[in-house]
Amino acid sequence: MFVLCWTYSSKGEEFGNPWVMVLHKERGWELPGGNINEDEEWDVAALRELYEETGLLGTAVSYDQDIIEGGVVVLVEVDVSPFPNPWESDDPSIEEVGWCIEVPARLAWEEQEIIRVKNHDWNTSKRFGS
Repeated sequence: MFVLCWTYSSKGEEFGNPWVMVLHKERGWELPGGNINEDEEWDVAALRELYEETGLLGTAVSYDQDIIEGGVVVLVEVDVSPFPNPWESDDPSIEEVGWCIEVPARLAWEEQEIIRVKNHDWNTSKRFGS
C-alpha cells in the first residue's frame, strides 16, 4: 500500500485553491507520496513523504482509501502562501515542486485520477483525531 498527499494551503483561497505536485525525473508530474514504512500510520507516512519531497510541513486532516486503487490519499493542510515559482527538492528523484491550479502536462498518471482527487468531497472522508 502507498500513501499520496493532496496538499492545499490554508491561505490558498485567494489564489484559486492550488495544490502541490512534484515533477519526478522519470515518471512526470505526480502527487507527493510513496511507500508506507512498517508500523507507520498513514498520516505520519504522508507528512514524512511530503517533507522529503517538497520541504513542506503540514497537518494531516483526513484520509480516504477509495479514491486511488491500492493507495490512501491524505488531505494535508500547510500554512504557506502559494507562490507561482517552482522550487527544488532535496529528493534527487524530484526535478521540481510546484503549486498547481490546473492539471499539468507530462503527468505520471491519468488526468482523470488527479481530477478525481481534486474533486473529492473531503467532508465524506475519515478525519484524523488530534
